[in-house]
Amino acid sequence: MKQQTGPGLFSAIALSVGTMMGSGWLFASYYASKAAGGASIFSWIIGAASVLIMALLLAEIAIKHPVNGLFTRLISLSHNQHFGFVTGISNWLLGLIVIPSEAIATTQYLASIYKPMTHYIFSNDQLTIWGITIVGLLMLLYTIINYWGIRFFAKINNSITTLKIIIPLATAIIMIIAAFHSSNFTAEKNSFIPFGTSSIFSAIVSCGIFYSFFGFQTAASFTAELKNPKRNVPIALVCSVLIVLGIYLLLQIAFIGALPPHMLSGGWQGLNFESPLAQLAGLLGLNALAVILYADALVSPSGTGLIYMGASTRMLNEMGKNHQVPKVFAQVNTQIGMSRVSLIFTFICSFVLILFFKNWQLIASLTTTFILISCIALPVAHAKLSANKKDPLPIRYLPFSGLFTFVIFLFLGYLLMISGTVNLAVALILHLGFFIMYGIMHQRASSKTSYKLMLKSSWGIFAFLIFELISSIFYAIPHNVTVFYTIFFVLLIIFYGILVSQKNYA
Repeated sequence: MKQQTGPGLFSAIALSVGTMMGSGWLFASYYASKAAGGASIFSWIIGAASVLIMALLLAEIAIKHPVNGLFTRLISLSHNQHFGFVTGISNWLLGLIVIPSEAIATTQYLASIYKPMTHYIFSNDQLTIWGITIVGLLMLLYTIINYWGIRFFAKINNSITTLKIIIPLATAIIMIIAAFHSSNFTAEKNSFIPFGTSSIFSAIVSCGIFYSFFGFQTAASFTAELKNPKRNVPIALVCSVLIVLGIYLLLQIAFIGALPPHMLSGGWQGLNFESPLAQLAGLLGLNALAVILYADALVSPSGTGLIYMGASTRMLNEMGKNHQVPKVFAQVNTQIGMSRVSLIFTFICSFVLILFFKNWQLIASLTTTFILISCIALPVAHAKLSANKKDPLPIRYLPFSGLFTFVIFLFLGYLLMISGTVNLAVALILHLGFFIMYGIMHQRASSKTSYKLMLKSSWGIFAFLIFELISSIFYAIPHNVTVFYTIFFVLLIIFYGILVSQKNYA
């Protein structure tokens, strides 16, 4: 009965689109242009293609397992809860990082509208006490809206998401009409790919492209609360990726084409914008559009923070049900279908992050690395579930899905390796730390499972992260490209087999 009265297809699409259209759309086209020039268009297409494949793989699993927080539970469903905790906590940590980062982005725009206020909110690129207070109040607003459940939350999100689609589309179209210089696409070195093909892939990781698309999986986090999830979840996952790709491609083309050619005389690296699209609109004399963009900059990041607050709460709720966190987080309020205790705890943890990371760049620096670690769970879980001949996945959206699963794993492994040595080191330390706490909690709850057995049931993912960290170190050192990539991908293939075949000893 709940599925018949829950949010429908439009709301499901809005959940994913709303997550993907956060602060990223205001900055990603600018940073991608600086990193890859005109070839940044390829970065968006490659990023979207990989995410679309993952969306179809996730849809196949969602049909068989229509549960809330599905992306967090993938490995727990396919392998065991100890292995699943490692990838699940990565997803939850990612959500905790995104919530304050989006609130900080909104606060930064508030400060930039009226310059005399700026130093009261930011000092030496750090949030002041007043800045922390504003960010905290925004996050409290996200919490209050989610507190009343998905129906109230969906009504607000549908309205916000409609604006998120209309304003970026209108921005791209108006800019293309106002000014379009096709020569800009080959402005540096008379080349469409001025920095080589490697820049196309590095832009996916470093310029917010993969980050911008990650919200594709959000609809699956609400599977148990949506109307007719077997029909709506797969459609929502695919449609949301295609909608957002169209918007981001138009924005990328519009940004590159609308730049005054003289601004590229010093090359792409010479560009220097703080609010790229709004400032460019001002340069083109589109003052009304610039005002709208500043206003939307207050709405879009907060809309994404709002969704992540709800999604992260459900992730924690499901981990509680799966005995991966204390059982108090497993309690569900029957009126709203989720745990309000999990919601309040998520708010507290997100707020604590602000006290240690007081600017957007610091708090978002680990985002892509955690996204990639979370996504690694999808091909590994899909391969394991597909291998179960006694209980197979009921629907196949991709022909030769086993091949796509394998290729996506290799692609994600490559992106993770180039995401940065420091990020990988921090991620490894955090995952080990949380696993130790998890082991202590689990040992107290059940003495039947020893630390040794829990580690034997999940060692593959830690070995994989260590391998990625070592590879990242060697990647940064001058090396023979052919030899390095041959060794890297051979070992990556071996790790694919290790992770898929990881057994449960506990």
